[in-house]
Amino acid sequence: MKTVSCSPSQVHYTELPPANSLAPFVECIWMLQSDSNLFNNRELIIPGGRTEMIFNFGNPIHWIDSKDTSLIQTCYGSYFLGPRNRPFFIEQRGIINMVGVRFRHGGLAPFTTVPMNLLLNEVVPMDHLFGNEGDILTHRLHTLDKATQKILIEDFLMKRFQHLTCMRQTLHLISQVKQCAFGDHIKKISEKSGVHYKKMERIFSKYTGYNPKNFSRVIRFYSALQHMKKSSSSLTGIGLNNGYYDQPHFIRDFKAFTGKSPSQFHTENHTIANLLLQSQHV
Repeated sequence: MKTVSCSPSQVHYTELPPANSLAPFVECIWMLQSDSNLFNNRELIIPGGRTEMIFNFGNPIHWIDSKDTSLIQTCYGSYFLGPRNRPFFIEQRGIINMVGVRFRHGGLAPFTTVPMNLLLNEVVPMDHLFGNEGDILTHRLHTLDKATQKILIEDFLMKRFQHLTCMRQTLHLISQVKQCAFGDHIKKISEKSGVHYKKMERIFSKYTGYNPKNFSRVIRFYSALQHMKKSSSSLTGIGLNNGYYDQPHFIRDFKAFTGKSPSQFHTENHTIANLLLQSQHV
């Protein structure tokens, strides 16, 4: 278990590892609480390639897509935050009380028939995927302690688990392409695995929401950003160590995925981004 408290905002963030049976598909179950006005200003959410199931028991939360910041989606209750290829922002005034499930790359697929490409850059109410069962679970979780919330969420997911025969191969392929972000070309992975590139594209679209190239790009950037937060190395050094050809290449992706230059990002305080970049599960 990892718990982080950030003063003076008094943000309490906890990550709990999933049950062993869910570990191939779920990175962690997390809890976030604060009674401050932490998200009065727009908080940056950086794409990391994952899908999240979120239960919001606090004040309504507003999601803003950087593609059109005039469009604000207000969310109550429970919903899914799909994989993203651009930054989002959130605002929430008042009480923050959220519980979430962070799925591994491709990890939501065994629990729903909805392909992940339909969730790309989307915030979707949970009943769109799970019907009224999601609403029932949300109602049950509201007043429970963290340990009981975790158990109920895990039971809910296990009951929905589909034993997909191709899942092991798919997760292995996703893992190979994640490694490819820092080395081999994707087409080499296709040749080594025996999976034709066009088939690989269909697999990635269904299970991750991205094509292999864009998935690899998101993974590479997020890794570089983690190293930037933890290291005093130069941008050029961090970029090269994470598979970028040169500094301009790294900066182009930086602006595409954060909407900011590296110097802007470094000087600003991004509470949620910083919590996730420090996470042992991301």
